[in-house]
Amino acid sequence: MDDDSERNVVEFSFLRNRAAVTLFGLAKCCWWMLGVLVLLTVLAFFARTFWAADLVANLRVQLVIALLVAGMGSLLLRRWRFFVTVLVILSLHLPWFHNAFPEPSSDLRLTHVMTVTSVNVLSANREYAQVIDSLHEVDPDVIAVLELTPVWDQQLRRGLSAYQHVVVSPEDQSNFGIGVYSKYPLKDVQFFHAVEGVPSIALTVGNQDAEEAGKELRLFVTHPLPPMNRVLFEDRNRQLRDVGQRIREYRQQVPGLPVVLLGDLNLTPWSPCFDDLQANSGLKRGIDRFTLEPTWYRFRGFPFGLVIDHGLIDPRLVCTRFQVGRAIGSDHRSITLDLALGQ
Repeated sequence: MDDDSERNVVEFSFLRNRAAVTLFGLAKCCWWMLGVLVLLTVLAFFARTFWAADLVANLRVQLVIALLVAGMGSLLLRRWRFFVTVLVILSLHLPWFHNAFPEPSSDLRLTHVMTVTSVNVLSANREYAQVIDSLHEVDPDVIAVLELTPVWDQQLRRGLSAYQHVVVSPEDQSNFGIGVYSKYPLKDVQFFHAVEGVPSIALTVGNQDAEEAGKELRLFVTHPLPPMNRVLFEDRNRQLRDVGQRIREYRQQVPGLPVVLLGDLNLTPWSPCFDDLQANSGLKRGIDRFTLEPTWYRFRGFPFGLVIDHGLIDPRLVCTRFQVGRAIGSDHRSITLDLALGQ
């Protein structure tokens, strides 16, 4: 064998060994990644009792994305046991996405009742015109506003002249001001607190137009604390239990009036706490199609967003349109629901 041939053999052997070391390193990283995903998946099962577990459950979309990336990597590396393990973990997460699908409706005839919007304007946001323009674009009958400050209240009253019926509790020292702006009269207004300093609103929206007679609904608006530690987690859950119980009691007392819950709930539909809220209140998520579209963003891009703004609706109601709004200077996007009654 001449010197060139020997050199080629040595170089090929070196490259082959280097490739083997690289593949081994990638496989090791994948197994470490999978181990972390397994631990997070197990932790999510304790979301009802432990605040960190609830945070993990709310990040199920991100976990599934990571699992899909890991699964593709295992296919490229031909690590079949790894791939099967990924599939098993995925199967534990996917059932929790049942709330991404609308409930089927058998109603053939639907009568439009009202269009409602919920928007967290972000108390520090100064893009007043963007918010107001976006609300004019969707043109709802009723708007629930979260993180309402006195300045925001002034701006909205000035920019939303068609909304003459207003009930507000603005806050300058916290992010939990709240308000309702309506084209239709508001009555039977009730402010209530499950957590000190965090008001919620219950009121009845009535349409006085003779042609629209009977098109009323009972609206609840709430904005619980973000569950970033044990105390805040317990406070959030206390507020959700309280509003759920109030809704259930109201539906029993006034069975003829549909109920809607709007707000930034600091909770995604993938958490078992969301299922508890639906079961406690008797309401369902108001969407008209399969959707995972975030309503809150930490950074730009789908993987950096969460679905935490919600409209929960009475089982007798049908959501005929669900829309997430555009960027408005807030870290949240608005949600708008067209609501109809089945015949």
